[in-house]
Amino acid sequence: MKTFSRYILILLVIASSGLFAQQKDPFTLLNNVKEKFNRIRDYKVEAQIIVDVNFLKVPESKATIYFKQPDKVKMESEGFALLPKQGLNFSPSKLLSGDYSAIYVKEDVINNNKVSVVKIIPNSDTTEVILSTVWIDPLNKIIRKIETTTKRAGTVAINLEYDGNRDLPLPSEVIFTFNVSDVQMPAVLTGEMNEDSDNSNKRNNKPMSGTVTIKYQNYKINSGIKDSFFEKDKK
Repeated sequence: MKTFSRYILILLVIASSGLFAQQKDPFTLLNNVKEKFNRIRDYKVEAQIIVDVNFLKVPESKATIYFKQPDKVKMESEGFALLPKQGLNFSPSKLLSGDYSAIYVKEDVINNNKVSVVKIIPNSDTTEVILSTVWIDPLNKIIRKIETTTKRAGTVAINLEYDGNRDLPLPSEVIFTFNVSDVQMPAVLTGEMNEDSDNSNKRNNKPMSGTVTIKYQNYKINSGIKDSFFEKDKK
C-alpha cells in the first residue's frame, strides 16, 4: 500500500508540473550540484546562530563547524547552540543519497537568480523524508532553496544565500523556517532549549513555528582535517 501511495504521489507531481516541464533532465541538474560540492574535501567555518521560535527563549549563540567528505561533521561551541541538523551538513550528497525519483517541474526566479525546480521522491518506504523540492541555480550549480516534508518532523524550508564567490558552493547565510508540533522539535533541532514557563501551557497540542538564521564566515577549505579529529568525541 505504501509503494502504491508513492507511485500516486509521483503521478500527481508529474501532472502538476505540466506537459512541457520535462525539457530539462533533473538528474543532470542534481549531479552538477553534487559534483561541484564534491570539490570541497573538508572545511571549517564560524557560525552565528539566531533562533526565533515561538514559546522558546533561545539566546544568540556562536559555534565552529567542521565538515569532511562524505558525512563527517563536528560542532564546537562555548555555550549551548540550538542548531537545525541540516545546518551542520548541507552537503548535496546527503540530500541525494539513496534511491529516489526526480522530476523537473518548472523554471523560477529567486533574488534575481534563475532557478530550476526539481522534486525528489525517495523510492524507499523506510526513509523519513516524504518529498523534497529543490530550487537549483543551473548557472552556478548551487542550491538556493529546499523544502522537505518528513513523516514526523513536519515541513522545513531552507533558503541559502551566497557571497560573490561563485566558485565556492558554500552558503554565507542559511534561513530555516519550520512548523512542527512540540513533540517533533527534537527531530528538527539539535541542542538545548529553555522554554518560556509563562507560555508552556499554551503550546500543548498546537503547532510550533519559527526560524533559525545561521550566518557563516571565515571558511577554511581543504585544509586536510584528519579523520581522528571527528572520532575524538566518540571515545
